[in-house]
Amino acid sequence: MNITLPAVPKDPSTGYRLRTRWRLYMILGLNLLMMMVISSAALILFLEQRQAAMDLHANTSRQVAAAARQALASVEMTLNVIEPTEAALQQLAANMPALSGISVVDENGKEVLYLPANESETTRPVLLVASADARIIADVDAAILWREAVNLDLAGDGYAYLVNSEGQVLVAGGDIQQKRDPQTLPSFQAAREDGSGIRFYKGLNGGWVVGEARSIPGLGVVVITETPLSAYRSLLIRVIALSVLALALTALMGEWVIRRIVRSVLLPLETLQKGAQAVGAGDYRYRIRVPANTDRELADLGRAFNDMIVKLQDSQQQIDAYRNEMESIVDLRARELSRKALQLEVAAEVSRKIATLLDPRALIREVVALLQDRFNIYHVEILQVPAVRLQDETLLASVVKHGKTLGVPDVSVEERFLPNPVLPATQSILMVPLRFGERVIGVLDLESEHRDAFRKDEIAVLESLANEIAVSLHNAQMFDALETANRDLAQATLQAKQANLVKSRFLLNASHKLRTPLNAIIGYSETILSGIYGVVPEKMQDRQRRILDNGRVLQALIEDMLDLSSIETGSMEINLGWVELPPLLQEVLNASEALRQTGYADHDLQLRLEMEGTLPRVWADLDRLRYILINLMSNGVKFTERSEVVMAVEVLNEAVLIRVSDTGPGISDEELKHLFEPFQHQRGSIASEGKGTGLGLPVSKLLAQMHGGDLSVESTLYEGSRFTLRLPRRMDDQSKEEQG
Repeated sequence: MNITLPAVPKDPSTGYRLRTRWRLYMILGLNLLMMMVISSAALILFLEQRQAAMDLHANTSRQVAAAARQALASVEMTLNVIEPTEAALQQLAANMPALSGISVVDENGKEVLYLPANESETTRPVLLVASADARIIADVDAAILWREAVNLDLAGDGYAYLVNSEGQVLVAGGDIQQKRDPQTLPSFQAAREDGSGIRFYKGLNGGWVVGEARSIPGLGVVVITETPLSAYRSLLIRVIALSVLALALTALMGEWVIRRIVRSVLLPLETLQKGAQAVGAGDYRYRIRVPANTDRELADLGRAFNDMIVKLQDSQQQIDAYRNEMESIVDLRARELSRKALQLEVAAEVSRKIATLLDPRALIREVVALLQDRFNIYHVEILQVPAVRLQDETLLASVVKHGKTLGVPDVSVEERFLPNPVLPATQSILMVPLRFGERVIGVLDLESEHRDAFRKDEIAVLESLANEIAVSLHNAQMFDALETANRDLAQATLQAKQANLVKSRFLLNASHKLRTPLNAIIGYSETILSGIYGVVPEKMQDRQRRILDNGRVLQALIEDMLDLSSIETGSMEINLGWVELPPLLQEVLNASEALRQTGYADHDLQLRLEMEGTLPRVWADLDRLRYILINLMSNGVKFTERSEVVMAVEVLNEAVLIRVSDTGPGISDEELKHLFEPFQHQRGSIASEGKGTGLGLPVSKLLAQMHGGDLSVESTLYEGSRFTLRLPRRMDDQSKEEQG
């Protein structure tokens, strides 16, 4: 009896819709990820640009303020030294274009001479500058005086200008057309309230700018720096172009991944789905033909389908005799096939979701939740290999060792099964290895509350799914490790750049920003203490002496740091010449004795100089050699509280040795290893606690090496130290005559 079954209707739109959804999800996911990366990069770039703008405006403001003070100080100094005669004042007016008028008054404040100087616009502000004795008073055109101070190079067409406390522009750099009242600018208002900071607003010329304002103490003026937003246009264009390129590459990569998935997974699944539908409809002549590049598990499943169909076709002759029996069998088979199709769809759903997860922990949570929900399994767990003890005789260890799926239909008869009190209802177990290449990277543990709960077809699907989980888990782990490495590398690179930038800016601006104001502080302190400005109260004299002492200490520190940097970079030059040692050594001894009397009067010390015979001259830089010897003797005075500090000279055939010995606390062996490294006075030695900057000895050693010699030390803890300066000996004409 022949039975013709109806053909299964084909719906080509099903696979198309599935591929479309996958393509859409993949491209959207990758684009979202790329947008997050681009946004993070843009934020970092914005913060870097903002910090660079803050540093640029801050440095420019300080330079303008320093130049303004210097220009005004130059006028005051000139008025202090010039003679109050008409000829001298006319000569001064001719040499100083900023002067618009000069007055000379007598002791009673009556004007005895007035000399008009250079013409100045009546609308421009004029500064009144007087000499120290108030005998000479000059009218100074602020615009001319501070013109050079504001004409600094501010990147990106930026400019600077000075404003007085009433908001009137005193002088502006560049070709600026004033279109706004400075009093309305946010930066000026913040500066009047003793604030600062980068702000975004319409600037003096009416255009949008990034600006900052800072008050100049003592002058009553505010310096404002502004950079037009057009300076950042090229950066914005580059960011937009990079974003467009990244999104395009992401779309191309997503399309390539989708095509690979379609060829290796979706097309075989569609073929299997059509075969299941055909067999479910009763068409036993249908044969499943999976593509050539199908995974082994799906190909085996297709062959199993075909084998089953062949068997059903062979049994066609028995259908007539056993119609009722076959109907029940067919019904049973149909339900099984439906169940298999459902499992395949669930496996496809799991595969689709895990394909986009790059966090290992999130991947494990998602897979466990999907399997437990879709397959209705009592307990699902993914165990990674590092968490497995291979030496144990357990089911889990056996799966990891042999890399094969292990199923236990009834755990009550399995000796290797270890009951878990948290899972009391477990009756059967299936453990599937997660293999990546030749390695087992984990185990998929599934437990059911029913015996013999896992059938062969389910096991095949779960094994196929386990391979995809293994690949996704490995990729997620690699991506997580790569991201961690990238973050560490980016942080290290950023810190290195920031450290190099800070060092460069310090070396560039240290001379102008520290030396000039510090010299002014020391000079004014010495002038005040000398009594030029009148009698200073005793309490104020004590405070002023402290200011002077600390200023000199800071000046020495700055000089040491700049010397160290100059030596290390090879930019320091030494002026060599013949140096007579006796007067130099006596000068160093006198300076050290003065230091002991003024700074360390409580030290019970005797300073001695030991010289025998006639000392030869040495070929050296006098100032640098004096610096080395004073530094060694000063250290001896500072760190030795009693007994003596001795400076002795020994003449050898090839060198002259100058030794400075003290009876101080000494230096430990551990600290001796790092003694000539910069800033090593804070290593914990009792000899260096709270004294010095840690730069004197490193600079001295480098200077000694530049002379072709060296500086060494010998020390015994609690007994004292001896520093030896070795200078190579050269024969001058006098020495040759004496030996001849």
